[in-house]
Amino acid sequence: MIRFKEALIRGAIWAFVGLLYGMLFVFFSAFAEHWSLPINPYLFAGVLSGTLGALIYSSMRLAVLMTIITSPLCIFYFILAGKPANLPVILMIATVVGAIVGALYGVFSMGSRVNRADAKTLTGFSAGWLVSLCFLLFSSFFEGVSIALIVSIMCPLTGILYVFLVPGFIKLYDNLLPPVGDGLMVGVGVSSFVTLSFFIMISSIDNEVAGSLVAVLQTIHEELPGAMLGGVIGGGSAGILSGILLTEWQDL
Repeated sequence: MIRFKEALIRGAIWAFVGLLYGMLFVFFSAFAEHWSLPINPYLFAGVLSGTLGALIYSSMRLAVLMTIITSPLCIFYFILAGKPANLPVILMIATVVGAIVGALYGVFSMGSRVNRADAKTLTGFSAGWLVSLCFLLFSSFFEGVSIALIVSIMCPLTGILYVFLVPGFIKLYDNLLPPVGDGLMVGVGVSSFVTLSFFIMISSIDNEVAGSLVAVLQTIHEELPGAMLGGVIGGGSAGILSGILLTEWQDL
């Protein structure tokens, strides 16, 4: 019974991570197509979703703090600024604030795991890259498949690979950056994600905010619900299975 409860808790945590992964996957794949990048959009999205997802998850306390700080900043900007919104400007403002707060957090926080953000981010990049390469090799089997199904497969595979790789990466790459650098990196990543999320959310209410990005944001709005659902189902299922099959929580 205790194992079952722990599996449900782990499933809920993984479902949250899957939700985050699904959002990032849609963001990156849509912008890759919009910018006509010379790379498969799902390969691009899979690598960056694993990387940024691991970066955000590497220090949840700092992620929550940055969300609390960045959210009112975005709200005031979108209220006061003219239309269309200048996305690069608000991203630059948010990342500067995130860098300052994150760096200060890295210096003054006691007992925080933010100093492992470098190793965890590298793990997320490696896991995302390997899973995305596998997807690219078998991409012919996924033609015509919805993005929700793709996310529901790639998300848990990335998560499982991350779990197996991260202890070794922490041993090898734990001290690549000082705590101030780790905090700065997390602060910039979280503030950028929160700002972009607000931009997409507000543009769904008022198209004039989007300006020249109307087309890409329309794609995001259409694909986001399915991808988020796929991430929750895939991540949650993998979390429950890992809770049943694994006996201990990793102290990371």
